[in-house]
Amino acid sequence: MPRRALAALAAALVTLLGLVVEAPDVAVADAPAAPVAALAVRGTPPTDPVPPATVAENPFLPENKDLSDCVSAVPQPGCGSDARGGWRQALVFGIVVVGLAVIGWRITRTVRRNRRELENTTGGRRGP
Repeated sequence: MPRRALAALAAALVTLLGLVVEAPDVAVADAPAAPVAALAVRGTPPTDPVPPATVAENPFLPENKDLSDCVSAVPQPGCGSDARGGWRQALVFGIVVVGLAVIGWRITRTVRRNRRELENTTGGRRGP
């Protein structure tokens, strides 16, 4: 497959993945607003103290268990989440498998072609 066709295929895949990924829902009121005076004058510290960051609701953290019980190479039962995986993870896995298959196919094809050329030029014998 020519390189231009591969580049076009890669661009199409990136475009397709860009359309599939959903943007997070962020309200304008949730965004931190910087005072106009602080933007205009550099070096002046803001007069309002920055509120401490609060822990948002995270679907990957267990609600009814201590987090330290779940951090391990072998987490205990009940530490998982239903939000793991999904079709996007399966899509990425499929793309990786297809990519590895294409690489293996290209290597096999190149080795066979080079072997054929070598046998044709040396008359089937090996070595000098």
